Amino acid sequence: MAACSGESSSGSDGAGGSGGDATGPANASSGAGVTSGSGSATTSSGAGDATSGSGATSGGAGGATSGNGGATTSSGTGDATTGAGGNDTTTSTAATGGTETGGCSIFCSDFEGGSLPSELTFFPDYLQARMGEFVKLDSTGHSGSHSVKVSGTDFSQMLGVTVPSNFWGRVYLKSDTDIQMGHNTYVAATDGNGDPNNGEQIRIGEHQCQLELNRKGDDAEKLSNGGMYMCSGGVKLVANTWYCLEFHYDGPGSSVSVFVDGTEVNAMHVTNWGPYSYKMFKFGFEKYHGGAKNMWYDDLALNSARVGCGK
Repeated sequence: MAACSGESSSGSDGAGGSGGDATGPANASSGAGVTSGSGSATTSSGAGDATSGSGATSGGAGGATSGNGGATTSSGTGDATTGAGGNDTTTSTAATGGTETGGCSIFCSDFEGGSLPSELTFFPDYLQARMGEFVKLDSTGHSGSHSVKVSGTDFSQMLGVTVPSNFWGRVYLKSDTDIQMGHNTYVAATDGNGDPNNGEQIRIGEHQCQLELNRKGDDAEKLSNGGMYMCSGGVKLVANTWYCLEFHYDGPGSSVSVFVDGTEVNAMHVTNWGPYSYKMFKFGFEKYHGGAKNMWYDDLALNSARVGCGK
């Protein structure tokens, strides 16, 4: 079976199954063959992740700290900038950090500030007036009391933030459905302006009831089960469970690596996709052949080195 090809630039996606994406009413694909998730749900946040609540909370070396309603600062080198919202530990510049130090040299947020960080931009442009229908802060949190809820009902509803060409990332995510048979995207890196139809899009999402990596330009795809187009094997994400998703996008080096709950998904590792000059990281939901679903994202960290899941 072939993977999905070019997505529509307007509204709804095509009917489910394999083959090219097209416009028209979407058929929800069932997650036949879904098994238990790869590893148990993780409830620990990365080292240096901020927690909710009044008073100051502290991270590890290079992690962000926040006071009650105060601005954010960094505990290492670099000047931290304040994100939108009261106690949100959003920062767009912070100290360097490695796997176990909760590094945040590019952007991070625990979404506890009462509003979305100002660094985030909603895409696509033609849906920005309806952004409130698709994206909001929710009282379901991974490490604190809030997360970003994305209602995946239209073709694309994503939040983007600028990044360098080579970056690491970590985000906790969960869904209200098991991973689906149809093709959808959770997170992506692009060398374009953020619009889903501009530039190259290297996307991590779901297809054939498993986690997958997909390149928009030529529809190349890496299934986590090694390439069998069936709902068998691969990384399964089950409903209502938090997972730690890590990724390394090395645009100049033409490589992408993906990790779930701290373990690399070797079948999704590529070394010849590029070179690219990434400009933006996006998270949310893009629906091509799959059914609608709600996604939650929390404790997002983008860094020059691996952030990690544990403390």
